[in-house]
Amino acid sequence: MFTEESLRKYPILIKVFMGLPADVFWEMIAKMEVRYPEYRRERLRKKKKERERAIGGGRKPDLSLVIRVALVLTCLRLHIPQIAVACMYQDATQSDVSRDLRRLLPLLKEVLPCPAIWEMVEEGQELTEEEVLAVEQLSDGRVLIDATEQQIYRPGKDNEERKKYFSGKKKQFTLKTQFATDGEHHIEGISVGAPGATSDIKLSDELATVGRLPDGCEAQADKGYQGLDERVSLVTVQNLETGEQEEMPRLIVKTPFKKPKGGELSEEQKACNRAISQVRVRVEHCIGWVKNWAIIATRLRCAHSIYTEVMQVVCGLVNAQTQRWQATRKAKSQATS
Repeated sequence: MFTEESLRKYPILIKVFMGLPADVFWEMIAKMEVRYPEYRRERLRKKKKERERAIGGGRKPDLSLVIRVALVLTCLRLHIPQIAVACMYQDATQSDVSRDLRRLLPLLKEVLPCPAIWEMVEEGQELTEEEVLAVEQLSDGRVLIDATEQQIYRPGKDNEERKKYFSGKKKQFTLKTQFATDGEHHIEGISVGAPGATSDIKLSDELATVGRLPDGCEAQADKGYQGLDERVSLVTVQNLETGEQEEMPRLIVKTPFKKPKGGELSEEQKACNRAISQVRVRVEHCIGWVKNWAIIATRLRCAHSIYTEVMQVVCGLVNAQTQRWQATRKAKSQATS
């Protein structure tokens, strides 16, 4: 069984069972140990109305923070029964895994470069400044949009409710998540989990995706987002050559051409589709990396109430590794130049 000492002695265990390099794990632990005392007090204050004991009372955790975090990350990476995860670590129990999966996810979000959560927007609701992506967040001025689905167990006993979650594409009950990345493999935003029967373009509308994008950026999406460009509002600008006022879209949206029924695409349209695919594949890379964590790649067994939080933490883990290898590559290129 693994202990903190064995994790320090054999760093490969961290990579194999938690899915991240050992140095990233220990940097994360150092940040969490500093933040944890205040985080625990804040969490207990929020539950004060539900508690009969004073804050600070009650049983303290038996396990060190290192092992508790390792339990959570192993559960996310392998998605095996919690009792099996507990058996991998000394003195851990299934209850420890279950409790800390909920207790430590918010703390993990604080120390990881997690993407923003895009909530559903009511009709006529105005977005706040914090809900809109800033141009500075986009390393190359692009936003790449795509959605992915994850299988879930058949929900409830109500047929009407089940229909909302049945994906015609996957032929399964699923939850759908929309991703928004830049052109450099950084996940900038994800949606809350939506019923799998929701189409990509409808989910985009419910999230007010176009409204969340900054002026002047270029958005690219697949054929499931046909018509997204029609949601872009116009802005009035002055033509520098003629001095006249002109209306133009506040951002550019590109989606591939669909082959017409009974017809063929022109060579120019095919070339345009290839150019879009060469850039848009980067959001597919990000989704693929996220699915290296089995809790996202396999049928979801945890409560739907923490699904979005789990997805956000896994995206944060992917972002942390992306930033790491990009920094390493940049340092190597500077050393050789």
